[in-house]
Amino acid sequence: MLKTMRENVRHFHWILWLVIIAFIAIAFGSFGPSNFSDARGAATVGDQEVTFGELQRQYESLESRYRQMFGDQWSAEMAQQFGVARQALDQLISRKILLLEARRLGLTVTKAELQKAILDIPAFKGADGNFIGEDNYGSLLQSNGYTVESFEAALREDLLFGKIAQVLQQNLYLSDADLEEAYRQQVERAKIRYVQMPAARFSDEAKASQEEMEAYLATHLEELTLPAQRQVKYVLVDRNLMRDRVEIPQDELRAYYKDHASEFTTDEQVRASHILLRTGGERSVEEAKTELAAIRARIEAGEDFAQVARQTSEDPGSAQRGGDLDFFGRGAMVPQFEEAAFNAQVGDLVGPVESPFGVHLIKVTDRREAGERPFDEVKDQIRFKLAQDRVTDLARERAAQLASELQGVAGDARVEAMRAAAEGDAAVFFYEPPPFASGDPVAGIGRAPAFTEAAFGLGAGDLSTPVEVPRGFVVLEVEQALEPRAPQLSDVETQVRQRVEGEKRRELAKQRLAAAKAELDAGATLDQVADELQLSVQESDEFGVGGTVSGLGQAPGVVRAALGLDEGQVGGPLSTPQGAVLFQVSERTRFDPAGFAAAREQTRQQVLQQRGQLLQASLIEQRRQELGVTYSRQAIERFNLDGAGSAES
Repeated sequence: MLKTMRENVRHFHWILWLVIIAFIAIAFGSFGPSNFSDARGAATVGDQEVTFGELQRQYESLESRYRQMFGDQWSAEMAQQFGVARQALDQLISRKILLLEARRLGLTVTKAELQKAILDIPAFKGADGNFIGEDNYGSLLQSNGYTVESFEAALREDLLFGKIAQVLQQNLYLSDADLEEAYRQQVERAKIRYVQMPAARFSDEAKASQEEMEAYLATHLEELTLPAQRQVKYVLVDRNLMRDRVEIPQDELRAYYKDHASEFTTDEQVRASHILLRTGGERSVEEAKTELAAIRARIEAGEDFAQVARQTSEDPGSAQRGGDLDFFGRGAMVPQFEEAAFNAQVGDLVGPVESPFGVHLIKVTDRREAGERPFDEVKDQIRFKLAQDRVTDLARERAAQLASELQGVAGDARVEAMRAAAEGDAAVFFYEPPPFASGDPVAGIGRAPAFTEAAFGLGAGDLSTPVEVPRGFVVLEVEQALEPRAPQLSDVETQVRQRVEGEKRRELAKQRLAAAKAELDAGATLDQVADELQLSVQESDEFGVGGTVSGLGQAPGVVRAALGLDEGQVGGPLSTPQGAVLFQVSERTRFDPAGFAAAREQTRQQVLQQRGQLLQASLIEQRRQELGVTYSRQAIERFNLDGAGSAES
């Protein structure tokens, strides 16, 4: 099987071109300066590491594409809202997984394949169509932040990805019926004019009676069956609230400093802020320098550098911080930027400085000489670290003490002891959360797998040992172990009431539009009917199978009905989550057998590519779960990767 897959790889040339085009966009995109060394790890999957250098370059490439899409509207806030940093990291993790998959399949890129790919890239061809030569090739790569080795290593990876895509496609089967259906979905289109009757109009008429709710429950018992649950009581020792009970003596701080000297030894570093004006496209280097000279004049006249940076800098990563890049050592920045910063004195304003990213105005704000950082500079950092360890131990000890005390009592006496502990200690809390199922959030601590595991491992009346949760440590008692069961109405009344009343409102809206449809059938126009209903007529954009309807969103029933009608015909009324819809088809494009015959092979390639991409995405997700992904804490903090997953210190 593998031999056959490898042999089929030689047919991947059309995919190769897609890969090369995408790679050029990344390789010669707009990269911004980074205050991280390329060698430091941001995330790990399997034995593959995503470095901060890779992450920064991918972020800048993505950000550049968004900037092109949104123009002047694009901002650092939008980058945060769009989760650009998380997108960049996920894309790089996927690349690493695909590299592991290529290794597993035994796929390689030969020297001849790599050379052909390079020669096929237009950027490396002169006016005569021939290769630009080794010297020009190296210079062009260097001007875009690459060495020959790093560029060719990245291109080799992309060629491997093309081979993986071809391997996956070789295992796909596309029947004639599938092909025709895919083409139909591409060309079958409709536009509609519609009125939507809001279900909310009928709120007063759609109150659920006791009998209706009981009838609904009787016919939906299976889907409303309650899972296994636990009813518990617990005390929580909040570790953060115990921090003021921890004191680290000065001699202990100094002892740690002495015993861990390597942690506080640094190379020469400078701290700088910068203002970046990007070049290329509509702005030349000279134009950027002229603009930057005017900006420099503002600062020299007394304006605050940070404030001006927020207003003018085009580096989204630092502009919102007033241009601050924090401390960085040699090798973290591009050579032009590094040389200017390290050769300046604290307080100097340097620039314009040209780099592959544009033109910079740099202000050096601090400097650290190589060597051991002074104790006074790092003592708070040491105190926090030691206190963090100490406070965890202290919270664990307090929870163990509570567990021991609570073991000596039972029933109501135990509950009263829990309450008393919370009343007598500001760091201890008592909770009686409602019943919860495995995986549910628990009042007071949220989702805590260790807590849930402990609760479901105990019987009624049992008391746990201390369990660590994000907030600290808990000691819990299981009051009742509830097995899966058919609910009583009182257990699910709120849910049942909402469902019953929602159905009644939608049905009343549908009935009202049914009467309106009768008027259309009798000769009234949709606009006349809308006026009578005090509604407005909406017009959709064109949509096809699986598409959305303007103003309705995902409305598969409306889409199916519209694509089953001819222009001018009326459809509905149909229920929607918001109420009911009555519509008239205003435009209709149908399947054309002759068009299908002409587009048959193109459609086949498109569908195979789409299915290959889905298969690849599924493979990546499966391998991601199998291998696990670990994120460095610095990456989580620097790129605001909330909820990124497991982290290492």
